[in-house]
Amino acid sequence: MASSKRAQSRYQSGRMAFCGLMVGLSAALMLAGGWIPIATYCAPLYGGILLLPVLIEYGKKSAWTAFAAAALLSLFLCGDKEAAFFYLFIGYYPIVKSRFDSIRRRPVRIAAKLVFFNVSLVGMYALLSALLGLEVLRDFEEMGAVLLAFFAVAMNACMLLYDRLLVSMSLLYVRRLRPKFRFLRR
Repeated sequence: MASSKRAQSRYQSGRMAFCGLMVGLSAALMLAGGWIPIATYCAPLYGGILLLPVLIEYGKKSAWTAFAAAALLSLFLCGDKEAAFFYLFIGYYPIVKSRFDSIRRRPVRIAAKLVFFNVSLVGMYALLSALLGLEVLRDFEEMGAVLLAFFAVAMNACMLLYDRLLVSMSLLYVRRLRPKFRFLRR
């Protein structure tokens, strides 16, 4: 009985340590992303990839907890608030991706993913403008219609590439890295 409790305690400690490590890496990536202008959009997506091992090993509940911790750390510590909000609005996509992937018809599945992304993006920029008074909308107006359309198309293409990257990264983790992390399982 005592050895069973000890094993359970060791498993829970390892689980918390691993989730904490992924949260710390995600927050560090968000902090480092503030130094490079293009990383405003790249760092949050890479931070979302770090949720994959937590999701695969411990499930959605632990992944949501890890996401919430990383998002809060990013909001408090990250100098680039646009990147922190981008992570808050898009960073959880690896957790909800399975819901979209359960849609059978491919065109509907892709459309649903793009609608999710665009609604999240518009909501994020509306909140940034309203709460923080950032001049985001003025920046978009200064871009001009052609450049703004190009930006929107490029962001949607990046979302589809990110979606595909998540599949590849999941397979890489399960096939290559997970066997080396035997300490994560009971």
